Amino acid sequence: MSARSTMGRASAQVAGGLKDLPRNAAWLVSKAVSVDGLQNGATNVASDTVDGVRDQARRAAAAVADRIPGTDSVETRLARAHEAVVRAREQEQDALAHAADAKQRADAAGAAEKEGRERLRAAQKQADEQVEQRVREARRRADEMVEAERRAAEEDLGAQLDDVRRDIDRDVEKARAEADEAAEDAQQRIDAAHRAMSEARQLAEEATEAAEAAARKAREEADSLVAQAQGQAAEADETRARAEAARDEVATTAARAVRAEQTEEVPTSLPRRTKAELVDIASSLGIEGTSQKTKTQLVNAIRRSSRTRA
Repeated sequence: MSARSTMGRASAQVAGGLKDLPRNAAWLVSKAVSVDGLQNGATNVASDTVDGVRDQARRAAAAVADRIPGTDSVETRLARAHEAVVRAREQEQDALAHAADAKQRADAAGAAEKEGRERLRAAQKQADEQVEQRVREARRRADEMVEAERRAAEEDLGAQLDDVRRDIDRDVEKARAEADEAAEDAQQRIDAAHRAMSEARQLAEEATEAAEAAARKAREEADSLVAQAQGQAAEADETRARAEAARDEVATTAARAVRAEQTEEVPTSLPRRTKAELVDIASSLGIEGTSQKTKTQLVNAIRRSSRTRA
């Protein structure tokens, strides 16, 4: 085989590999990108592989262009380029395998997440049921405790109520006995009061009769006393008339004596009068304490009173 034909085949293979690299790389990238966000690692691997293959292809093409005159170096470089293309395809397959694995892992993660949510809902439901069950059980125990306490309290209070009832019955019996005794005593007192009232009525009748007799006697005595009083009243009227006449005479005499003293017609008229006459004159002039005064004091008092009146 000639060197030119060998170089032609190698160039064709390299050209075909280089021509297919962009399409293969694009397909690899689209496969990697179609996986969910959890497959970023596989996408990065595919991108790095495509970039490496492109660099190797560019270096191979440059080497072919530089070494066309020599056949050995060109074939060697073309062989290396072919190997690089093969490795690139292997890496592409490996990247696709990793991308598929990443997708499977992402699907598994989604399924695990869904299963986890389902398990969480189931666990929450079970927890709610357990809480409700425990609450019902606690309420049942509480009701049983309340019922037990109620029965115990009723038993305790029942004994206390029995004691209270016995005390009340004893007090009522005692009160009834005392009431019966009081009623009997009251009846005895009522009977005694009736007897006392009968005696009092009899005494009242006797007293009434005695009072009527005394009244008759008093009326008779009063009539006699009235007759005597009427006689004494007549005598008193006569005595009063004589006293009034004497008083008028004394007053006239006193006035005359005062006028005589004032006009000095009879300058020695008062000293010549008796003490009794001076007392009467002083009393008629409104002088107080006349009975305790001496005759001279009476004369002086009468003269002062006369001057004051003048």
